[in-house]
Amino acid sequence: MKRDDAVCYLAFLPPAPYFLLYAIFAVTHLHNHDCAVNKSSFGIGAVMLAAAAVFIYFDDPVYIRIVSAVIFVFGAVLLYQILSRTAASDDDGEAAEASPEDEPGRQPATAHADATSAPPDSRSIPQPPLTAPAGEIPPELYRFDTESLPQEDPRAEFDFLTNKLLQVLREHVLAHTVGLYWINMDREQIIIGEFCTDSGNFTTARRLNLGNDLISRIALEQRPEIVSDVSAASESDLVIYYDAAEGVKSFVGVPMFFNGEVIAVLAADSKAPDAFGLETVGSIGQVTSLINLLLGSYNQKFDLAADSRMLGVLDHMQEGIDRNLDSYGVATVTARAVTEIMDWDYVAVILHSPERKSWVVVKSLAKAANLPYISEGVTVDMSGSVLKAGLDSTTGVIIDAPAPPGYRFHEKEAINSFGQLCIVPLVTSRAYYGLLVVEYRENHQYADQDLGILRRIAVRAATAIENARLYEKTRKHLLLDEATQTSSRTLLLRRLAEEQERIKARGDSAVFFLVRLDSPEELQQKHGAYEIEEILFKIGRTLKEHVSSYDVVGRFDDVSFGVLLLYSTPEDAYLRGEKIRKAVAGNVLAHGSSSYSISISIAGCTLSQSTDAEHILKLAQQAMDRAISDGGNCVKVV
Repeated sequence: MKRDDAVCYLAFLPPAPYFLLYAIFAVTHLHNHDCAVNKSSFGIGAVMLAAAAVFIYFDDPVYIRIVSAVIFVFGAVLLYQILSRTAASDDDGEAAEASPEDEPGRQPATAHADATSAPPDSRSIPQPPLTAPAGEIPPELYRFDTESLPQEDPRAEFDFLTNKLLQVLREHVLAHTVGLYWINMDREQIIIGEFCTDSGNFTTARRLNLGNDLISRIALEQRPEIVSDVSAASESDLVIYYDAAEGVKSFVGVPMFFNGEVIAVLAADSKAPDAFGLETVGSIGQVTSLINLLLGSYNQKFDLAADSRMLGVLDHMQEGIDRNLDSYGVATVTARAVTEIMDWDYVAVILHSPERKSWVVVKSLAKAANLPYISEGVTVDMSGSVLKAGLDSTTGVIIDAPAPPGYRFHEKEAINSFGQLCIVPLVTSRAYYGLLVVEYRENHQYADQDLGILRRIAVRAATAIENARLYEKTRKHLLLDEATQTSSRTLLLRRLAEEQERIKARGDSAVFFLVRLDSPEELQQKHGAYEIEEILFKIGRTLKEHVSSYDVVGRFDDVSFGVLLLYSTPEDAYLRGEKIRKAVAGNVLAHGSSSYSISISIAGCTLSQSTDAEHILKLAQQAMDRAISDGGNCVKVV
């Protein structure tokens, strides 16, 4: 090669390495951007390749190589600018197409398109980033079905709200079981309250005894406790609210105070070791504070509800007393009032009988028929009975159920019970009438508030029994029944006994009748109790019109009369009975805008020298039962 040719070759040699570098860049760039170039880019590239080929294969003339080198360099610069603009636009497009889930904080593609197409002023306003679009959040995370609070029972309302708090606490501290355990220091018991758990081994017992377990220890020491590792061997001794091994590894409990005293323990456990710390104690403490607020509101509502319920029981009791003016009726109403408001398995009303000079069980109620309690009419051996403690107190006492050789009523009773008796005297300012006894077959059931409830019932019952006994004594001495203007039952039975003695001495004859209103229950339901009294008054007047002046007509019971026909034979008595029956049946009575008829049944027996007054009453009642079974409105004489 000549010297000049060598110089020219060296002068034009640099485009070759440039071409190689450009080729490497172009291939890499096109591969990374998926050949995202337009047709002009490919054209420029082709011209450059042609210029490079001319530069390599043509040595002469020299100007051809110079021109090809210039074309190659110019095309390389132009192609580089085109490819750079293409790469920038591709980056913008990828940013606009990226989804919010992949790159939080970027605007969706539609928002970018709107922003680029909007006026310059609107595009300049900064848009806040969307970290979690509301349309993509599941509603079940924040929307729940609304539950209604129990409105009529304050205790149910408190339990409902407490359970909701425990559910939230359990989720917050990631516990296996969260429970509220009430503490009764007087009875030394743990009462199972509300709890939230997935365990099938949670205890079904209502009460547990205070001991050396974790709940008892927190209540007695009045401070929180955290156990990071509960061993399998000690689990049953420390965590006593499971009936079987649950695999608890961690435990935390916080005492709940009310008026300065520990009344409950709020505890949580976990199957993972070291699951709780001081932050858990703080969370549980905040929940106990909320439960305290609920408890204060609940106590106010409960007191109002309890007073309202007590007033309802007393009002219902008074209505029953007004319908029962005898001692047995008052005792029955009293026992039923107790069952409406107290926990009970057995209720007894014991009254002192002046006639028998003893204490008698007038009313006896057992919740279960198989309980071997004493029946009505049994005499109580008060001198050795545990009930004597009630006689020595004017406010009432709570005692444990007696174990042999102790007894309630008499030493031969066979009642096995380990519960408690609540005993309140029935006493007024004038006399001591008896005892009101309630028994529950479970220990530690009654407290002072139960005595208070029983006293309010006993005060009203004692007053009613006093009035009933005064009424009974008055009726015994009355000679005239005020409602029917006939002889009283006392005078009727006295005359019957006197005539029976006269017949035994003289041998005369007489007939005793019972006269009873037919279907009194149906008449009372249709026309009322006051109308029944009007009917009985008219029947009594009819009876007096059809008997002789020396015969006796008297009120026998609520719907019956007794008629003593002196110097009468059975045949004559039957005929007179038929006249009376027809006279009553023929009357049409008016009540308001309606009218109705009534009928009576007449049954009796003849007095003879071989009978006595008690036997006559029994025979007359048997004859009346036959008359009623035959449909009533008839006359029977035996």
